[in-house]
Amino acid sequence: MRAGAGVRRAQGPFLLPARVVLLVAGLIAVALGTFTLLHDYHAGQVDRLYTILALLSGLVWLACIGLGFMGYRFGVFGAGAIAFVQFGVLASTHFVSGAGALGTFVKHEGLPVATVAMALVPACALVVMSAAVSWTNPSARNPRQETIALLLASLLGAVFVILQATDGVHRTDFGTANTEDGAFAAAIVASLWLAGGLWIGRVRRTGALLIVVATFIVWYSFVTLHLVKGGTSVREIASTSGVIWALISAAATVLAGASFVVALTLLALALVRPGRSKQPQTAPAAQRASR
Repeated sequence: MRAGAGVRRAQGPFLLPARVVLLVAGLIAVALGTFTLLHDYHAGQVDRLYTILALLSGLVWLACIGLGFMGYRFGVFGAGAIAFVQFGVLASTHFVSGAGALGTFVKHEGLPVATVAMALVPACALVVMSAAVSWTNPSARNPRQETIALLLASLLGAVFVILQATDGVHRTDFGTANTEDGAFAAAIVASLWLAGGLWIGRVRRTGALLIVVATFIVWYSFVTLHLVKGGTSVREIASTSGVIWALISAAATVLAGASFVVALTLLALALVRPGRSKQPQTAPAAQRASR
């Protein structure tokens, strides 16, 4: 049975069709998950049988993503379910203290595994979110383009947050939090920022609120970790990790601050004038009725 076979909607919640988001996020998640799995095997975290079974699961996941993109509901369900399981396995393996803790994992396999592990969290979140939408509305999209700048900012901001946290793993600099907690928090923040950017076009209050929360955490963390007395200054980051990493950290904060102001303004307008955001959706229906 294909999703949305008997249901047609004029608009979807995303600027892109949900099935496209499912396909892109799913392919990224499969690639990142495979990379992490192979390094788990190389580091001795898993045995050969587990690796083979996990690779077979990855093939099933890939097939489900393809079927979900084509509109089959069992593919949509499988893609979302496996993404949820992947998130649980990742969170319980590399983002907790233990033999597979991220700090220890990086020492054995190198810093890129931290970047990939953190990026896999928002990728799985996008797969689950797009699968939920694809269940009933896989092909429709939101034609309103006024929030596309916030969507692009959320994509870039999520990348900056992951890279900024990667440098934090390298320097073991997450304030009072340990490496695993700090990296996991960064991955969740990136996920919230992405989710807000995707949803704000159609669900203005929810999307704006997610962006406000995520960006507040980003710029507030930068202030407390790098600007207050006793923190690690940007100059120290440049001398320890390099100028590029210092610029990434600063760029993430600037982008978060700007997005915070814009999203907070949109949220305030949506709360003050709740009926305004519904006008563009009801106008076509009113025009058809007048004819």
